[in-house]
Amino acid sequence: MPTGKQQTEKEMRSTYQPVPRSSSKWRAIDETLADIRSTFGAIPDFVNFITDESLPGVWAEAKNLYFNPNTALELKLKNLISLGVSAQIPCELIGYFEQAASLNNGATPQEQSEATAMAAITRHWSTVLNGSQMDRDAFRKEADQIMDYVKKAMEKSGGKPPPQETFLVKFSSAAETYKDIEKTLGLVPKFFLLFPEEGIAGAWSEFKGLQLNPYTSLKGKQKELIGLAVAAQIPCDYCIYFHRAAGKLNGATDREIQEAIAVAAMARHWSTLFHGMQLNLATFRSDADQMLAKAGAGRLTS
Repeated sequence: MPTGKQQTEKEMRSTYQPVPRSSSKWRAIDETLADIRSTFGAIPDFVNFITDESLPGVWAEAKNLYFNPNTALELKLKNLISLGVSAQIPCELIGYFEQAASLNNGATPQEQSEATAMAAITRHWSTVLNGSQMDRDAFRKEADQIMDYVKKAMEKSGGKPPPQETFLVKFSSAAETYKDIEKTLGLVPKFFLLFPEEGIAGAWSEFKGLQLNPYTSLKGKQKELIGLAVAAQIPCDYCIYFHRAAGKLNGATDREIQEAIAVAAMARHWSTLFHGMQLNLATFRSDADQMLAKAGAGRLTS
């Protein structure tokens, strides 16, 4: 029996049928469908597979929070957060939509790459921490020490970052790497010591070159919010603690933090619906293209 991309749309739909709708069942359904049609110019195929009991709520949440340009996070960052989450679920459907939506909302290809790289770094170290079963209290203590050290260094420098070349380095040995880690963070965290010495130079070079680098296209706060969003839905208690603290250190507000988490939750929610519906990728892409063209990639509310 064919699977994956070999399946036809008819085969993909063989076990999942559209929801039968009755206009008299619930007035909110008609109102919701009318609003979706007004927004996108048509009813996207996937809407026909969402149960009546869910549809008004999921649409209201998406329109009033995710697509709303007047919330704490700008549309572009919400797209990039969702792109990072989708990249490591992985969800090709969400990824397709967010790549196009983020470009339409002003993101550059470099910012897209940095968002997905932050997602990858978060999953990388989440795997190390959870697989090594590091003591959580010990991890949090080290994270607090790191934040305190970095905060004092920022205050001492008057907020002026070190030269750009400081972050774009290649280390030749584990010993050299550990010295740079201690110089940068104030200590060598145990989770770096748990990583094999043969790989630590490369792993730290990426971590410092992207996540800690103030000269990237994405600002520190944006990168940490992406990392937090990814961590929250893995879920990884270690990474959540680290990225929340680092996000606040970089100026993130409590509202921005909670909104980043909500965007991650929505990405996982829609990914679950889409995969459970067994959506045909070609049909979804066609719908997504029309949605983005009609709605201006998220400018749905004033």
